[in-house]
Amino acid sequence: MAHGRIQVENGELAYEIRGAGDPVVLLHGGMLDSRMWDAEMTALERHHTAIRYDARGHGESSTPTQRFKHYEDLRSLMTALELPRATLVGLSGGGRIAVDFALTYPDLVENLVLVATGLGAMVTTDPFVLEQNKKLEEAGAGGDLPAAIECVLRMWVDGPRRSPEDVDPNVRRRCREMYTDTITRHSGSGFVLMDELRAVERVGELTPRTLTLVGDLDSSDILAIADQIESEARDARKLVVPGVAHMINLEKPADFSRILLDFLAGSREFRL
Repeated sequence: MAHGRIQVENGELAYEIRGAGDPVVLLHGGMLDSRMWDAEMTALERHHTAIRYDARGHGESSTPTQRFKHYEDLRSLMTALELPRATLVGLSGGGRIAVDFALTYPDLVENLVLVATGLGAMVTTDPFVLEQNKKLEEAGAGGDLPAAIECVLRMWVDGPRRSPEDVDPNVRRRCREMYTDTITRHSGSGFVLMDELRAVERVGELTPRTLTLVGDLDSSDILAIADQIESEARDARKLVVPGVAHMINLEKPADFSRILLDFLAGSREFRL
């Protein structure tokens, strides 16, 4: 196991690397941090070189002060760690980074695992998410951090089809801690200052072997993106995970790790 920091343009990234074998880079969701991959690091390190890092504006990495690209930061990380190619596993905003990277550097991507992913330039239409976003803006304007965090939890942990009481309290607690740390430390600058590709218009250009996972209780927008990736990407399979919303790996870590390892081993059949 090794922890380190690498320099990127106008900043730095904190990372951890474990194990040996074909490299797998884990990209956390927006406003979360690399702690969300605890179970997966343990599962992967037996057969793979497992790498996780905090995206700029998250966790232990630096706070951006000018515009930047998350996918170019990932390129800098892979160069610094001397990774010629890697499998990318990204949840939500991490999936957006993985897709942008795969569109920009297709020869550097072995496989893509996109978990509850969004895409750059996607349009939000889900009524529940729009309602919570409005409440989030009001809470932010009023300086009510706990209320703002609760809106994010409602959108991206509970989802539109569950109440908070329906969700494992430990999952909500872990996400609340990461969300709070990100806002307290970085003030959301990892979103405000980032530049993305218009990936929603370019899904057909994705060439890596791809697995997309989506929870059946997630927002209609995320479900639609999973369908789009399955139908338009060159070599994509979709797996719908029942009984979960956005945080698939946190709610079902054993199932998620098994599916991930089966996919990396070359399987084209998956069971839950």
